[in-house]
Amino acid sequence: MANMDHVQLVKRGRDTVARWREEHPGENMDLNASYLSFARIAQVDLRGADIRDSDLMGAMMARANLSNCRMNPCHLYRANLTQADLSRALLNGANLRGANLTGADLSDADLDRAILSDANLTGANLTGANLARVNFAGANLTDANLTGANLNRAALNRVNMANSTLRSADFYEAVFNNAVLTGADFDGSIIGYTVFQNCDFRGAVGLENVRHDAPSTIGVDTLYRSGGHIADAFLRSSGLPEALCGFQKTILDGPDFPGDCFISCASDDTPFAQTLMADLQEKGIRCWVFSEDARGSALVERHSTSDQEEVERWVRDYDKLVVVCTEAALENETLRNDIIQAQEMQQNKDQWTLFLVTPDSTLTQSRARLARTLSSEHVIFELQQRESDPEEYQKGLTRLADGLRENQPRAAGIPKYDDL
Repeated sequence: MANMDHVQLVKRGRDTVARWREEHPGENMDLNASYLSFARIAQVDLRGADIRDSDLMGAMMARANLSNCRMNPCHLYRANLTQADLSRALLNGANLRGANLTGADLSDADLDRAILSDANLTGANLTGANLARVNFAGANLTDANLTGANLNRAALNRVNMANSTLRSADFYEAVFNNAVLTGADFDGSIIGYTVFQNCDFRGAVGLENVRHDAPSTIGVDTLYRSGGHIADAFLRSSGLPEALCGFQKTILDGPDFPGDCFISCASDDTPFAQTLMADLQEKGIRCWVFSEDARGSALVERHSTSDQEEVERWVRDYDKLVVVCTEAALENETLRNDIIQAQEMQQNKDQWTLFLVTPDSTLTQSRARLARTLSSEHVIFELQQRESDPEEYQKGLTRLADGLRENQPRAAGIPKYDDL
C-alpha cells in the first residue's frame, strides 16, 4: 500500500514534491495503489516512484517527470500527460485509453499489453519502446517517432500514423486495419505474418527497404485503396503471388476506392435494412447492416473506461453512413448517437457522410423537432414503394447509390443528388 504521507505531498503539487526531494535525496516516493484520480499535478517530479496499481484517471500531469516509474498496470484513462517524461517507465498492461500524450517522451518505456485506444500521441517519442500487444485502436500517432520500437502483435485498427517515423520498428504479427499511413517512413522496419487490411500506402515511404522475416497478408482492399502504387518488391517480399503484382498495374490511377458504407437501423427496421443492403450491393455499393442488435449499450460506450467491456466490438469505421429513419429509430438513443457522430465526421472531414433513408413518412410529415431539423439539413431518400411501385423505388434507390458513390464537400452545402 502507498505511503499516505507521500500521497498527500503529491496532491499538494509540484513545489511541495520538489521540497521533499531536496530533503530526501536518493529516495523515491511510495504511491503504490494510491487514488489520484483527477489530481492536478502538472510538472510534478515523481521520477523513480512506485505508482503500481494506482488510479490516475483524468489526472492532469502535463510536463510531469515520470521517468523510471513503476506504473504497471496503472489506470490512466483520459489522463493529461502532454509533454510528460515517461522514458524507461514500466507501463505493462496500463489503461491509457483516451489519454493525451501529445509530445510525451516514452522512449525505452515498457508498454507491453497496454491499452492506448483513442489516445493522442501526436509528436510523441516512442523510440525503443516495447509496444508489443498494445491496442492502438483509433490512436493518433501523427508525427510520432517509433524508431526501433517493438510492436509485435500490436493492434493498429484505425490508427493515424501520418508522417510518423517507423524506421527499424518491428511489426511482426501486427495487424493494420484502415490505418492512415500517408508520409509514414517504413525504412528498415520489420514485418512478418503482418496483416495490412484496408490500408492506403500512397504516400508511405521506405517500403522497398522493409525487412521481411516471414510472409505477410495484404488485402485486395489495400491494393485498391493504394491505387496500384505499392512497390512490387514489397508485394513480392510479402509473399503475394506474381498474378496479384500484375493485377495491381490494372488498377493504377483508376477510380477512387468507394470506401465502406454501413446502414444503421433500429431492431424493428432490420428486415428493411437487409433488403436495402442487398439492393445497394447489386448496384456495386460496398455496404453492411449495422443494426441496434449488433452492439451493446450506448451508455456503456459513452462512459467506458476499459477495453475489457468490448466497446470496440460495436465501433464501425465508415466512409458513408445510411440511417433508416422511422419513428422508432428517431426515439432510439443509439440511432441518435449515430446521426450526431456522422454529422461531426462531416464537419471534421468536410465530406458529406450522412444519408437519411425513410421507408415511411416519418421525416417528410412528422411535426417532431428532430425530424423537421433533419429534413431541413439533409436530402431525404424516400424508399416507400418497393412492393407497390417498384419503378419509383428503383429511381430512389439509384439516386441513393449515385450519392453514395460521390465524394461531395460539406462546405458546398446540401448535395443536389438529382443533378448526379
